[in-house]
Amino acid sequence: MTRQTNNNGNYVRLPALRCLMYEVALNGWRVLRETVNDFSLWRLIEYPWATRVLALHRGDLVLDIGSGTSSYPHMLAKEGVDVIIAELDADRVRWQLAKRQETARPGDGVFLPLVADATKLPIRSDSVQRIAAISSLEHIPDDAAAGREIGRVLAPQGLAALTIPFTSTERESFFKGIRNFKKVDRNAFVQEGKAGSFFRFYTRDDIEQVYVQPARATLANWGGFGRRLLNWSYHETKLTRYWRRYVIKDWLLATVVHPLEERFDQSDPLYVMFTLEKRSS
Repeated sequence: MTRQTNNNGNYVRLPALRCLMYEVALNGWRVLRETVNDFSLWRLIEYPWATRVLALHRGDLVLDIGSGTSSYPHMLAKEGVDVIIAELDADRVRWQLAKRQETARPGDGVFLPLVADATKLPIRSDSVQRIAAISSLEHIPDDAAAGREIGRVLAPQGLAALTIPFTSTERESFFKGIRNFKKVDRNAFVQEGKAGSFFRFYTRDDIEQVYVQPARATLANWGGFGRRLLNWSYHETKLTRYWRRYVIKDWLLATVVHPLEERFDQSDPLYVMFTLEKRSS
């Protein structure tokens, strides 16, 4: 499975505006008014970041873990990147296949959605040069098994781009007074009345134990998003009812407010973004 080009320059780029344009092309103009598949502010930050840190070229191969109904693998394919999706939910895999059939065009990269468990990946060890897991690992109860599998399949000197929720200490609530998330473990919550909606926050030590050490990796490209203004004054407030509406506002927040917040605000981010680079054996 290992296949990565050695081109210099000519990297694939997915700036926020390009992501937005792809989302419209994939799902229609209606996404500007009422987003689908959870495409909103955070994705306009995560997708450009992950694409940049993975240093992708046309023809490279990415394993996307826990894709759900994300548009990110389709965006990569439109840029000529080959994508393998590992998604446990068969209905979501069928959705991905249907969306691919609707929107495929000549010159796209290979697109292969698989029904696969992130804790038991059907992929040989040390075989994948590039892995992406965008806002997906926090929904896996056995995240330690998923972390071991990422470390197992990642090739030596390969890169994994991960984004996960963060806390420096301990989260006592999530969406308190807005949505019914019940705390079930340290930094772990389940949404009441919504089967399977599990959500976990990570400390720096958790990240080291669950993802860095099993991969025998170096941690790099550390960043975050969603601090006081974008999270505590907007996302985790009653204003969240506008979270999925009017995506143009999210593009402005991602390109103007987010960089300023990251530069001047030292509070905990809602999410952290980082890469794992697996050391050579």
